[in-house]
Amino acid sequence: MKVLEISKIDLEFNINLIKKRAGNTKIIAVIKGNGYGLGLQEFAKFLIQHGIKDLAVSSIEEAVELKQMKLDATILCLESTSIENEIEELLDNDIVMTIGNLESAKIVNKLAKEKNKKAHVHLKIDTGFSRYGILYSDKQKILETIKECTGVFIDGIYSHFSYAYFKKDDFTELQFSRFVGVKNFLEANDITIPMYHIANSSAFLRHDDMFLDAVRIGSAFLGRISVENTIGLKKIGILKSRIVEIKKMKKGSTIGYGNSYKLKEDSNIAIIPLGYADGVNVGNKNDTFKFIDKVRLLKNSLVYFFKDDRIYVHIKNNIYPVVGKIGMNHIAVNIKNDEIDIGEEIKIDVSPIFISSKIRREYN
Repeated sequence: MKVLEISKIDLEFNINLIKKRAGNTKIIAVIKGNGYGLGLQEFAKFLIQHGIKDLAVSSIEEAVELKQMKLDATILCLESTSIENEIEELLDNDIVMTIGNLESAKIVNKLAKEKNKKAHVHLKIDTGFSRYGILYSDKQKILETIKECTGVFIDGIYSHFSYAYFKKDDFTELQFSRFVGVKNFLEANDITIPMYHIANSSAFLRHDDMFLDAVRIGSAFLGRISVENTIGLKKIGILKSRIVEIKKMKKGSTIGYGNSYKLKEDSNIAIIPLGYADGVNVGNKNDTFKFIDKVRLLKNSLVYFFKDDRIYVHIKNNIYPVVGKIGMNHIAVNIKNDEIDIGEEIKIDVSPIFISSKIRREYN
C-alpha cells in the first residue's frame, strides 16, 4: 500500500490564510507538475470549491487536461510556444496562452483570424530570468506587438522573479522596477491591460508592495516554501505505506548498498516498500550555479554534517530512523526492539512535488 495523504482541513487552512493576505488582489493558482504533487484534477477542483477560479499550468498537456474537465475556471498556460500546431491546440481549447516572443505573437494572431476567434493571451516580459519573454528593454517592440495583434485580447502582462527566495532583495527589486517601467511605458502610450502580475509564492510572502493586480501562488498552498513561514502555513503531504518484513539483526550487521550503515546493537529492522523511485528523499538542494550559491551550499553542508538530517518514519506515535542507503523501491527502518508487527502503517513527511504520480492521492 502506497498513498499520499492530503489533509483537506490543512489545505483549506492554507488557502484561507493566502486569501486573507492577498486581500482584493486576484490569486492565480499555479498547479503545474501534477498540481505540485497534489494531483492535477483533484487539486483544481478543491481550489475552485474554495473560490479560486484562476488556474495556471506550465505545459500544454496539463492545460488541455484541465480544459477537458469543463471547470468553472480560467486556464492559463505559462508555456510560451511558437510551434503552430501547439498554438492551434491551445486556441481550439480556448486556453489563455502565454506569448513570449514576437514570432509567437504573429502566429497566434494569424491563426485567430483564420479561425475567426478572439485569442486570449498574457504577454510575458523577461526582466532578468532569461527564459520566456520579450526583453523589458525592448519597450517599443512590446508596444508594436500589442498594436499589431488585432486578433488577440491581452488579458494580462507578467514576469517571473528569479531570486525572490533569497534575503538579499537587490535583484528582485531591480526586476520589479523593470516590470513597472514596462507598465508605465504602455500606460503612457494609452495601452490599458486588465492585469499585471509578477509576484510568486516567495515574493507574495516577503513583498506585499509587489502584488499589483494578481499574484501567482503555487508552493505556498502546500506550506513548503523557500522563505520564512511568516503567516503560519501548514505543511501538506504525508506518504503512507506498511511494513512488509521485519528482520532480527545482530550488532555489527551492515544494511543496504555500500554497507553504509552498521548496527551498534541488536535491533529489529523493518522493511518498507518505498524508495527513491516513489520520490522518497528526492530533492534539488544542489541545483546551484553562482559562486555565492556554492558558498551557501558549502556552509549548509557543514551545518548538515553536524546535524541529524536522517529521514524518520512515524509508527504508532513514535519516530524511527531510516538506516542505510535508500533503495529504488525499499527503505530499512531501525525499530529497535519495540513491539511492532508486519502490516503496521507507517507515515513519512514528504514534499508532494517529488512523489511519483503513480502513487494514489487521498484527500482526507
